[in-house]
Amino acid sequence: MINPILQSELADSVRAIARIPSNVPVTAESRLVEDLGIDSLDLVSIVLTAQETYGVAIDEDDVAELRTMADLVVYVDRRRNAAAA
Repeated sequence: MINPILQSELADSVRAIARIPSNVPVTAESRLVEDLGIDSLDLVSIVLTAQETYGVAIDEDDVAELRTMADLVVYVDRRRNAAAA
């Protein structure tokens, strides 16, 4: 299940970092590269921001698997929950 609060927070961060216009919807199904036009530099910035904001470590090898907003939200949420345990 996707955490709606985390989804909203990450969507706002992604929108700001990648300079996505406000009229472009960012949903759980949005593909980071194909739909939102996120390039590799933006993705690095998004990952670094998520790590700093949520206190999680994102493995470089896992980044290639983060294809949609849902992937990103679920991944960060799991890392956050694991760190809290």
